[in-house]
Amino acid sequence: MQTMMSETTPQGIDKTSRYKWVTKDEPGELKRLHKDVLQIHPAYQRDVIPSKVKEITAEWSWVAVGAIVVGERGGEFWVIDGQHRVMAAKRRSDITHLPCVVFKTDGVRQEAAAFLDVNTGRKPVSSIGKFKAMIAAGDEAACAVQHTLDSLGITPKTTASKPRELKSVAWAIKRAAEDVAKFTLVMRVAAELSHDIPIQEKLLDGLWYIHDRLPNGITEKRFAERLKVVGARKLIDGANKASAYFVRGGANVWADGMMNEINRGLRNTFSLRDSD
Repeated sequence: MQTMMSETTPQGIDKTSRYKWVTKDEPGELKRLHKDVLQIHPAYQRDVIPSKVKEITAEWSWVAVGAIVVGERGGEFWVIDGQHRVMAAKRRSDITHLPCVVFKTDGVRQEAAAFLDVNTGRKPVSSIGKFKAMIAAGDEAACAVQHTLDSLGITPKTTASKPRELKSVAWAIKRAAEDVAKFTLVMRVAAELSHDIPIQEKLLDGLWYIHDRLPNGITEKRFAERLKVVGARKLIDGANKASAYFVRGGANVWADGMMNEINRGLRNTFSLRDSD
């Protein structure tokens, strides 16, 4: 009887051939490597959590450690998955060698892509950690975001608390993939308005929505000057009020609240086109 786990279709056709399934790389080799040869590349690894290293160090478990995923290139061994376990081992004199599954790699890009493959769907990776790995892997949208942020002096942070800091890198990558030029423009305007607070996603999403529907966009002289007068704080307050009123969020709702603040007290108000 045919089951879902069968290698062939009900017609007896090999599934790998039928569905054109691919194999992205070669099998790894199980090795015991000395902990001192294992290196950690900062380009794609997530930020170290000291408490996690301390916990593993204090209560070492070979079962929990399992195998470290390693990339080998040029006679060097680079940790793809398992940096906290490796760092913990380096703190213990009784741990010298670690079980590793070693894969031949041709550079940082392949290792960064492997890091994403290993971690996506298996355990959470912060948006900043994923962003960092995507850059190392050469992702076009992520690299464009990094270029824009660097040019504007903006720092991506897991917890943004200061001006010129941005938490919403997932939003940034998505929008840059849609339209890099528009993303750069909206990010620049948001950064200029947020001179005393972190750059918030509500502001970015609202400005994106408004730019699409405002004749001549958000850089039109009179509108741009009005934005500066209102400022980021009042725009975000307006977005929050609209969210509370409609009992939901989203770019259109936030934009509606922001437009209310922009038009407050004006005789010649601004209006948005209906979406197509």
